[in-house]
Amino acid sequence: MVATHAMKIDIDLKSGFLQNLKREVLDSLSVEERAIIEVSTGEMGNKPDAVKLGWLKMRTKETWTKQRYNKALARTMEKLREAVAQAEQAAQAGKERKD
Repeated sequence: MVATHAMKIDIDLKSGFLQNLKREVLDSLSVEERAIIEVSTGEMGNKPDAVKLGWLKMRTKETWTKQRYNKALARTMEKLREAVAQAEQAAQAGKERKD
């Protein structure tokens, strides 16, 4: 029961995290990275892993394992975190210049 609860929180955090991204950041992702984000959030985020892996195979025309999916998701989320941090730093620098 605890593991299910932890996964739900993780998905909710990712959904909230993605809401703060600008379109340019999402557009900078590769096709594979966008597919990873799509399958890990929203309605697909609540599906069983087998469904997610099948969807990824259909979308990318490549075979996916749970290990590959988890590594790709972690890598993509880190890339997005860095992009958000850079955008926030730039916004803060712009705000300081105006003040």
